[in-house]
Amino acid sequence: MLPIRFICLAPLVLFGCGETADPVRYAATVPVQDNRVSIPVKTISLREVSLPSYASEEGIAIADGGGAITTAPERLWADDPTRAVTLRLTNALADLTGRVVASDPWPFREDAEAVVEVRIETFVAEASGQFVAQGRYYVAHQLEDEDGEQVRKDRAISFRLVQPFDPDGGFQSIAEARTRIISALAHDIARRGLR
Repeated sequence: MLPIRFICLAPLVLFGCGETADPVRYAATVPVQDNRVSIPVKTISLREVSLPSYASEEGIAIADGGGAITTAPERLWADDPTRAVTLRLTNALADLTGRVVASDPWPFREDAEAVVEVRIETFVAEASGQFVAQGRYYVAHQLEDEDGEQVRKDRAISFRLVQPFDPDGGFQSIAEARTRIISALAHDIARRGLR
C-alpha cells in the first residue's frame, strides 16, 4: 500500500484531491558531477537505451511496497523518456570522460572506437523514497596493445544502482533522482566498461 503522502501525489498533486488540471511536465535539472574519468578510447557510440515499457511511457511511474507499478497520467516527463535517458547518458559520459560521445545514429564519418548498449530491466521510483535502476550494459571496443596491434575487448556488465529522494518533495524529487541515477550509470560505464 502506498504511504499517505503518495495518495494525492498521483494525478492530483499540487491541486489537492479535487479536479484535475492540465498535465504537468517534469524535467530534471540536477547537474552531472564534474570529476573526470580517464579512459583509453577517444570516441564512443551509445545505442538507444532500452527501457521497460512502464519507464518508456510519458506518465511518471511509482512502485509500491508490493511491487505494483502505477503511472500518474497528469504528471508527465518533459521529453520522450527513451530519448531523454539516452541523451542524458550521452552527455554524462561526454562530461565525465572528456571524449567524443554521440548516440545513434553515429554522426561522424569514421566509426567510433567503442560502442555501448544499455538494457535496463528496472527503472522506477519506489514510494519508499528510492529510485532504482537495474540491468546490464555491453561494451565493444578496440584498443592498441604495446606492439600497436588492435585488440578487441567485449564486456557484459550487470548493474544495480539506487538513488534516494524525498517522497515529500513530490515529482520534482523523482525527476532529480532519475538524473542522478543516470549520472551514476555513466560513472559505472566509464569506470568498469570503458577501461
